[in-house]
Parts: sequence; structure tokens; C-alpha cells
Amino acid sequence: MATKRIIIDCYTDEPAGLGVPPYLGVWPRYVAGKYRDLPCYMTIDDLRIANLDRQPKERKLYPRHGKTRKDLINYTRTYDEIQELLNWSEQLIFVAGLQTPGKYLSAKPASIKEILELTEKYPKKSKILTGPAASTGSQQRGGKLAEKIPEKEFNSVRPFTYSNYDQLQKYAIKGAEIFKELPHNRRVIEIETGRGCFRDTGCSYCTEPLKHNSEWREQERIIEEVEKFQKLGAKAFRLGKQSCLYSYQNGSTEKLQKLLTGLNALDPEVLHFDNANPLMINRRRTQIIVDNMTPGSTAAMGIESFDERVIQQNNLNSDFDETVKAIKVLNEIGGKRGENGNHKLLPGINILLGLKGETKLTLEKNFQALKEIMNEGLLFRRVNIRKVVPFPGTPLAEEVGNNVLKHNRRFYNDWIKKVRDEIDFPMLKKLYPQGTILKNLYTEVNHGNNTFMRQLGSYPIVVGVNKRLPIGEKFNVKVVGHNPRSLKGEVIMND
Repeated sequence: MATKRIIIDCYTDEPAGLGVPPYLGVWPRYVAGKYRDLPCYMTIDDLRIANLDRQPKERKLYPRHGKTRKDLINYTRTYDEIQELLNWSEQLIFVAGLQTPGKYLSAKPASIKEILELTEKYPKKSKILTGPAASTGSQQRGGKLAEKIPEKEFNSVRPFTYSNYDQLQKYAIKGAEIFKELPHNRRVIEIETGRGCFRDTGCSYCTEPLKHNSEWREQERIIEEVEKFQKLGAKAFRLGKQSCLYSYQNGSTEKLQKLLTGLNALDPEVLHFDNANPLMINRRRTQIIVDNMTPGSTAAMGIESFDERVIQQNNLNSDFDETVKAIKVLNEIGGKRGENGNHKLLPGINILLGLKGETKLTLEKNFQALKEIMNEGLLFRRVNIRKVVPFPGTPLAEEVGNNVLKHNRRFYNDWIKKVRDEIDFPMLKKLYPQGTILKNLYTEVNHGNNTFMRQLGSYPIVVGVNKRLPIGEKFNVKVVGHNPRSLKGEVIMND
């Protein structure tokens, strides 16, 4: 008799892959597809609900006042159905791993500690840990060391591996079926295009080179997976799991065009991507992306630091001049506003705190670089600031650990506030002037009398509306004001 398995999606976030709702990551799908009999799919929210004394009332999940319970709202079943499945199961497979910890609007990923606490009431069940946590660790908070995996608490800690994309394809197609177990289709499906780092030596902090060899996925297989999800009802896709889409198939312009025109022909409602190496950004590749993807995508560039000393000591991939050159190309070709209210394609700038060689002067250099880019009249979608997590096996962990973070943490809060006030705030006013119409935003959480909503996509802007609206509904809004990292909106039409 087949083992009665449940895959529990604890939500993953990696340098090259999103899996925290509203994204559906690759790992729970791949793991599910590897088994002959498709396991049942549940989320960590389901397990949290199972640990309550009774079925939570609607007002507990979606209270009439106060905050939405973002740690519970991504449930897939009723309380009784969850309990029945857990009682039926023999094996619980946890897919977990946060390696780029962040703040999440409408979900709460699980730490290893929480997973163990929630499963104390199931001592006789086999417990398997897999996903990024099993290969390179996990940590919910930047600036902290990776969580130590208490292997004795699990029956098995099992990294998910595959030899090549030929082997993976059958897992990916079969595992897509878990989409049917989600209660709605407001998910962005993460689609893998490549794995690993294609530089001779990667950045000091990155976990991607530790997981697997570098390989590109053929466009026919990518298209097959998207077609499969469309048949299941999915409508939003994000090309992720690659360190740089511009480098697809070793930078082949022809193969990039073949991939994107093939996906565009499927007419997805949303088609975005993640990650771009500034050194690979040129006019031709950018034009192909803009012509074939839907407006609002962000070319997230892992700049990490504009300090030459830090760049050299951490083997980062570009300097200030190379970054500005790439930003100018993206602005020239992707800077026009599309039909959904967003610019077609803009850069995103990632800054990482705590790298080797960082000093107080590094922070000032980073600020001045951002200021100079803005003063040139160039647009960028957002500045993403994170505190690095020194994961075991990376050069950063072996050489400095979190010593730099500890030494410089007294400077961070004031510096981050300065960036938010003097960079992000004026930039958002340029990107979304008052009166801008944004279409097809889904309500995600309530907070008091305010509702926060976003479009489906890659790094969509958060819009707050001064009205308590039902969760999960779609609206068009008009921009009426600005916050440092979000917009104030007014609903103009229920679509």
C-alpha cells in the first residue's frame, strides 16, 4: 500500500526563486511530482489551523476590525478536512527554506522551530524536511546566522536533487497538479529557466553555487509547463530560478527570443521575470523582453554595493558605471507606461548590508550612488535593502560570518530611513504621479479601516485604500497619494 503522504508548503524564498504567497514556488511541485502517487498538498497555514482547538470563525481569519491573520489566510481546506487528512496521513513532507529573508504582505513563512512545534502532536508520523532548508539552511531574519537543522527531530533531512532538466521535466509536469488543491487561482507561478551561477566564481554570500551545477532549461520544456498550468487555470507567471534571464542559454539572443515569443503566444495575463546581471543588459535583449512580457516587470539587479572595496572583496558582478549603463538601457526601452498603469520594464536595485569590507563610508557611497542615478532623471522600480545571512559553505560565512553586521548595525536604521525618505519617496512620486490609474489589483490584507492590495506580478507596488474591503477581490484604483514604499489609492471600479 502506498504511503499516505502530505506535502506541507512552508514557503521558500531564495536568491533565484520566490515561493511565498502570492507566489507558488517550484519546490513543493517538484517534490510532489517525484512520487508515483501524487501526495496531498497543504500549506503551513493549514497546519497552524490544525493546532487550534476548533474551526476558526470567519471573523478570526478576516476580522471586522484590526489586522488580517496573514499567518492563517493561505489555508486550503476547512478545519475538519485538515484534521481528517492529518489523521489519515503517515508521512509529512515539509518544504521549507528562506535564504533571502524579507517582509511579506499576506503570508508568514515557517521557521524550522515553528515546524517542530506544530508537529509535536504527531509523534508517530514520519517527518521529512526538504527544499532549500535541507540543502543550505534557512533563516527568517536577515542579519542572523542560519538556523541549525536539528536532524534528529526529523526522520530524514532530504535535499531534493535531480541530474538534469530531462529528469526534472516529468516531476515538474506531474507536480503542477497540486495547483488544483489551491482554493483560488490568485497565485503567480514561478517557472524555472535555469539553475546555478554561470560566473567562474560567484558572489561571496550566494547559496546558488552550493546547490547544483549550472544548466539552462530548453524553451520547449518551459513552454510545456506553462501550458500545463494554463489548463489547470493559472494565469500569472514569473520566469525565475535563474541568476540572470538576460544570460539565458549563455546569452543567446536568438534562443531568448524563441523562448519569450513562444510564451507570449500563449497569451498569459501576466508574464514577468526576475534577476538581471547589469553586464548582460543590452538594447536587443531588452527589446525582446519588453515586446513579449506584460507591463510592470522588474529587472532585479543584485548590485549589493557601490563601494569598490566591497565589490572586489565579495566578487560582486558590476560597478557603478556598468550599473548606470544598464539602467539607461532599461529606461530608454522599458520606460513607457503600459495598459495596466505600470512602466513596461524598470530596474530594481538590491543593496545588501553586512558584506566583507563594509564600513560606515560604504553606506554613504551607496546613498550617493542612488542619489546620482536619481538626479540623472533615471527611473528604478525600487531599492531592496536586506541584511545578509551568512549561510554555511559560502565564502562570506567562512571569512567573516556576521561580524560585519554586528559591527555596523548601529549605522543601519538611520541609513535605511534616509534612503526611504530621500530616494524611495521622491522616486515613487515620479513613477506613479497622482491620478495614475492602476488596473486589476487584488485585495490581500486589512489593517484597521485600510485595505492593502497589489497586482499579480513580480515586485508589484502595494496600494493602500482607506476603506475596509473584502479580501481576494479585484479592483482598479486611482493614485491619490504616496508613502515611502507604497501608494495611497482610491477605488474607481470593481472589475
